[in-house]
Amino acid sequence: MKTSTVLVVAAVLSVLSAGLTWVFYSPMPAASPEPVISHTLTLDGRPRDYAVYLPPGLAAKAPVLLVLHGSLMDGPKMRGMLGPRFERLAREQGAVVVYPSGVEGHFNDGRPAASYSARTLNIDDVGFTRAIVEQLARDHQIDRQRVYAFGYSNGGHMAMRLASEAPDLVAGIIVANANVPTADNIGWKLAPSSSSAAVVLVEGTKDPINPFDGGRVTIFGFGDRGTVLSAPASARWFAARAGVDAEPVSDTVQQFGDALSVRQQDWGVPARVRLLTMDGAGHTVPQSDYRFPRFLGATVPSDALLDAAWQLIDRR
Repeated sequence: MKTSTVLVVAAVLSVLSAGLTWVFYSPMPAASPEPVISHTLTLDGRPRDYAVYLPPGLAAKAPVLLVLHGSLMDGPKMRGMLGPRFERLAREQGAVVVYPSGVEGHFNDGRPAASYSARTLNIDDVGFTRAIVEQLARDHQIDRQRVYAFGYSNGGHMAMRLASEAPDLVAGIIVANANVPTADNIGWKLAPSSSSAAVVLVEGTKDPINPFDGGRVTIFGFGDRGTVLSAPASARWFAARAGVDAEPVSDTVQQFGDALSVRQQDWGVPARVRLLTMDGAGHTVPQSDYRFPRFLGATVPSDALLDAAWQLIDRR
């Protein structure tokens, strides 16, 4: 091969490598300063893992935040990605943070169209969550009335299932990048609507996986999860379950640079449902510690949105 050809090929490969790095590379945030305690429990004959973070000086009757990972992840990966944000919040609020792991990278979030094993094996992830909370109550005397869930993507759908089926278990949820399934794709055993949990939905308008305007959910064309409502329709769905049939009572917009803004809409007084529309953002969670890979879309670099979401669900 001629030297000139070799140089051209090397230049092309260098450009491709740089482009792929730009699209896919995302440095993980600095690890959280304190360790977690790893646990395993057996449910329906299957060992299930979860990790617990206890901030220093934790008092009795502490609230709990269950952090539910997305597809093809587990609890440790979720902690590596978002743990610094949640554990900083836990230290500020005196809360316990729990990182459960799904079966083979997924939670059974109750969407019949999903083909992953957690769904096809009908894994009891509502029961798994109950078992975790029961163990926490025995070990740490947590406040059973202040158990909450944050969920990302598949974990967001799992959080919505918990709020809809077991509002006695979780008093509030924060959902990132997941919409309510359409009627043909919802397998939840709905509890009475009068007992609905507080809900915050965090949705990007340029989400390449969970369509903001509703439609079919896939992993870039693979792994069909069925169809979902739009983000606004999802907020209205939860508002109706909370007995709020009116339009949102507050509507504000925050700007984050030239390309990103967040619109906040609240239903109910005090708010029972909040929709945070991240205009220009993708399949990402707003926070300052971690920029999601660019192929998932833009990340809103703000901690204030999740802090305010916590204040809404943990209103006392």
